[in-house]
Amino acid sequence: MLPIIKFDLFNQIIYLKAYDVFILLSILTGLIFSFSVLKKYGLVSKAILSIYFFIAISFIVGARLLNFILQYPKYKQAEISLFTLEFGYFSLYGGIILSFIVLIVLLNLKKLDILDILDKLTLPFLFSFFIMKIGCYLNGCCYGKPTKSWFAVPLPINQQATLTNNPLVSSIFGKLDIRVYPTQFMEGFGAVLIIIIILIIRKKLIKGQIFIVSAGLFSLLRLVVLSYRQLPYSDFVLKYFYPRLYSLIIITAVIGFVIIHLFNSKAPSL
Repeated sequence: MLPIIKFDLFNQIIYLKAYDVFILLSILTGLIFSFSVLKKYGLVSKAILSIYFFIAISFIVGARLLNFILQYPKYKQAEISLFTLEFGYFSLYGGIILSFIVLIVLLNLKKLDILDILDKLTLPFLFSFFIMKIGCYLNGCCYGKPTKSWFAVPLPINQQATLTNNPLVSSIFGKLDIRVYPTQFMEGFGAVLIIIIILIIRKKLIKGQIFIVSAGLFSLLRLVVLSYRQLPYSDFVLKYFYPRLYSLIIITAVIGFVIIHLFNSKAPSL
């Protein structure tokens, strides 16, 4: 893991946070692909930028709000404000759900083909997610539970150092070498696998089903990886909230797939 990227530029040492770099790359990737998609629908740059603005705001608000609800005791104990400007304290699905609702409203107001646009934005989203997960791994966040599996990776440097430098822990356990499930890669490469699956079967899918199938598979991926992740949430969140949320999306995706198949026969133009 490499939380800080260091390189020499014109004899000047530059330090960058790996997480920030890959989050930025992830966002830029999504913007570039989505810009070309929306441009094909005749939207001017100003209209596209306004959509980006509302999507970005809704994602941040949704992700922070869900995280605040799920971890309220932690916020209260650490005296962290809901409106903190610190880059973090986000829950992915809160951002996805609220920004998705806002996107649907905006596309509907502009009378655009919602299903076709969702199809075209799905694969760029998954690829952006893959890039983001590289940043998570380098940063040492979103890691898994301790394991002795052959594909385990070392516990994030900051976590390992905290335990190792504790005199009491060191006296009992000696030098620690804790290894965990690489859940960042499990999710990242899972997203790539979904992309490959969609590319293989896309000609058999009709408009709207690329998005629906991807949403179902992505939620299934999150549901499977959930049991391997080391999360700071309560048992209610881990055993009831997230499993039911993912399951609901999967069931909705299956129902949506059937409905689209019954009422739409046009193939997507990718």
